[in-house]
Amino acid sequence: MRLFGWETAFGNGSSGSGPDSLESEGGVDANMELTPERKEAISQLRERVAPLLPPDQQHDHALLQWLTARSFNVDKAEQMLKKSLEWRREWEADSVLEWEVPEVLAKYYPVGMAGHDKTGCPVWVIPYGGCDMRGLLSSVKKADYIRYTIRVLEASRRDMQQQTQQLGQPVNQQCCIFDLDNFSLKHVTWKPAMDVILELVQLYEANYPEFLKCAYVINAPKVFTLAYALIKPFLHEVTLKKIKIFGQSGWKEVLRQDINPDQLPQHWGGSRTDPDGNPKCPSQICLGGEVPKKYYLSLSKSNLSKLTENDNLSSITLSKGGKKRLKYEVKKPGSHLRWEFRTEDFDIGFGVSRKVKKGEEEVLVPLQRVNSQLVTEEGYLVCTEPGTYVVTFDNEFSYMRSKKVLYSVSVVKPDNLTEE
Repeated sequence: MRLFGWETAFGNGSSGSGPDSLESEGGVDANMELTPERKEAISQLRERVAPLLPPDQQHDHALLQWLTARSFNVDKAEQMLKKSLEWRREWEADSVLEWEVPEVLAKYYPVGMAGHDKTGCPVWVIPYGGCDMRGLLSSVKKADYIRYTIRVLEASRRDMQQQTQQLGQPVNQQCCIFDLDNFSLKHVTWKPAMDVILELVQLYEANYPEFLKCAYVINAPKVFTLAYALIKPFLHEVTLKKIKIFGQSGWKEVLRQDINPDQLPQHWGGSRTDPDGNPKCPSQICLGGEVPKKYYLSLSKSNLSKLTENDNLSSITLSKGGKKRLKYEVKKPGSHLRWEFRTEDFDIGFGVSRKVKKGEEEVLVPLQRVNSQLVTEEGYLVCTEPGTYVVTFDNEFSYMRSKKVLYSVSVVKPDNLTEE
């Protein structure tokens, strides 16, 4: 299957049978053949880490997750597991389910467990197109946002343990449905948001190996290719093979092959609805949405930003109802267009486009109002094509106030990115 120029990968385990294969479809590489060498690797790893792990985490499936992630190199698997145990202590992952979640995360972090697939693995729906990352990260500390994500992962782990007991077979993986309806580059071009996304990707790869059975990315718009290009280098090859990407069609049929209709909300191809008939089941799935300003952290102006006019920043003043368009020439594909700016007292409109031909421009970052008076606005865009890129500061919505903007915009060539 091809979508937007790349081939999506469908990861399936190789076949195996008999006592030397893993029979559970919900585990690591369901039918992975346990050769004598792999059995020996499991035994060696168990012997090395047994004093560090509770008994329920020493079975073959649990240890195979670490060995698979490190291509059955026992030394590397041991090192990875020990580093993860230290990470769990630092983040108090074992008690995170008892953590009192900030209200704004509970109400606006888009995620929810819908049910289970046909093998008993938990199915999570993430309506990421409805995520207001800017609002969430303006309302909680980054550590709390990350902690809440860990909490979701640990809730999934607990459900797996319950499913293992209920079904009488190991369940060690989860399925995720990422709905990108209403997704735009504003979700990832804001640097603080992108930094958190990449940190979470690396956290997941380092501490939850082989945790993912399948990720269904649905309703992916064309601009998703730009976002995926930023994230892809941080994903393990094994993880990439488990990602199935769809546009507006074709995904419901695939979901139904793996998940029974009664385990999915109607909106996502199932038959379940809330008691009031809502097909998205918001009682189970938090849909996100714009975060009200009342949740934003209250910061004194002195703490908002260290940027001053001495930071090699340019300064412009937009008149009431005014607009400023700044043009930058990009000669080499793969260059980064970077920006950072702040306004002194009030918000401002910001957007990025590329000139296609005379009088016509392609919108890359939709024009939107940003609270750059609260936090410094930082971001970047990968310029896949050469041409003239236009950065717009917009004050047309304000007929009462002029706005002063301190900004820095630059084009970084691919060669310089390699050095960085």
